[in-house]
Amino acid sequence: MSLWKHSLELIKKGYKSLYKGNDGGVEITLSSIISYIILPIAVITLSSIYRIELGENLVSNILTILSIFLAITLGVIFIVPEKLSKRLENDNSSNESDVNARIRYKNFCKLFIQRLSFVLVLSVIIIIFSIITDFIKGYSIIVLSALILGLFTLSILSILKLIIDIYLFLISDLDNLNRR
Repeated sequence: MSLWKHSLELIKKGYKSLYKGNDGGVEITLSSIISYIILPIAVITLSSIYRIELGENLVSNILTILSIFLAITLGVIFIVPEKLSKRLENDNSSNESDVNARIRYKNFCKLFIQRLSFVLVLSVIIIIFSIITDFIKGYSIIVLSALILGLFTLSILSILKLIIDIYLFLISDLDNLNRR
């Protein structure tokens, strides 16, 4: 597969993963529709209507924020698969609750990696679009600025989803440990 096909595949799978629960099942809720469809489209539309152009400071701030989040999440991406392999090596129990916990953990790791990859690709697209804004003028810069703001909104919401999922998974895991 080519670079572009892989990138497109990451975007498709990552976007679809935003509509999945931690068990891997599809969970399309009003909240997810508002967060991942309506809000980014509203930001793009309003930015275009009000002709918002990204200035150098705003582009710099967006890139700084993305860099901070990406540095943190990139550090986590190496930890999660390592923890999964260690956990699976050390757990050979055939107890039903242990088997279910392993399945939940695998599903969580898969969704986590898909969502994180999605955020990373979105960030690269935002960076590329931000660089392009330096070379265009007129209405094109307004459209590109609106796209950047919409993608930035989607990436921040996706990062929040990652953080919430990690929190819920860890709390659930701790609750399961307490029950044993």
